[in-house]
Amino acid sequence: MKYVFENGNIRIRTNGAYRNRPLSAFLDDYCQSDKNRYLLLQNRQILVDGKEVSSFDQILNDEEITVIIPEEDYGWPLADEPCQVIYEDPFVMIVYKEAGVIIHDDIHPETCLNAMAASYLHEKGIRTPVRPVHRLDRDTQGLVLYSKIPFFQPWLDSQMSQKKIIRQYLAVCYGKCPPGTKFTCNGAIGRDRHRSGAYRISKTGKEARTNVLCKAQRGRYALFECILDTGRTHQIRVHLADKGYPIVNDPLYGVISKDFEHMGLYAQQITFRSPLTRKKHRISGPSEPDLTYFISADQEEMQ
Repeated sequence: MKYVFENGNIRIRTNGAYRNRPLSAFLDDYCQSDKNRYLLLQNRQILVDGKEVSSFDQILNDEEITVIIPEEDYGWPLADEPCQVIYEDPFVMIVYKEAGVIIHDDIHPETCLNAMAASYLHEKGIRTPVRPVHRLDRDTQGLVLYSKIPFFQPWLDSQMSQKKIIRQYLAVCYGKCPPGTKFTCNGAIGRDRHRSGAYRISKTGKEARTNVLCKAQRGRYALFECILDTGRTHQIRVHLADKGYPIVNDPLYGVISKDFEHMGLYAQQITFRSPLTRKKHRISGPSEPDLTYFISADQEEMQ
């Protein structure tokens, strides 16, 4: 489908995608709850060929659907500095989170990533709720996907739960593994009752699955590419430690290493589709200084 986004309105040309189907089918595809549908109707936020609708049972042909996007509060105070935005379009933005920054903070809300995202949107003159589609641990650095339009948030959440948004991580671990080795970690993860804030492999935990590929080996360290099938707390950290590859400088499950500045886990790439055009986007983060350690790995092995 094609669209025009201007003056807070999204005009969608469906190109016959909903011909002879009710308007409710369009809302079904975008995962709109009963509450959202009620508000769309009550607030006159959805039009068909520029006219207000009285019922979502209205049968469509090739009309243009307009969704009116009202300005809303950010939901967070403005941080002193905005976040670093790696990618942006009318629907989403992908921002870079540094190590030590948390996404959501009720104690010091003005310092968290959500507040930085609010500051960025404020500078751009965009008033919309700040809504991350997923989270990263405090010491993990890299890419975080944010929804910019509340109407499409349920669809993005559904894409995440269906594993259609792919998150690729790089992990620097202590241990040796031949490059090219692939393995899958599928141990269920639950809370560790003996360590506050920690998790462990547990038969009574939640299902978890991480796909792993060894990208490089140098000295005592291996570099792994990890792709999540699930999104459990500390998933990659727990899974790799359980396999005998603790992440460097991980304060809970890893080993201290002076060869690297930060905890060796980086959210390096996000792949997703645009909610209207369905075009696939694959966005990579900036080069991480710690990862230059592995650039000369192949040359050293040949010497």
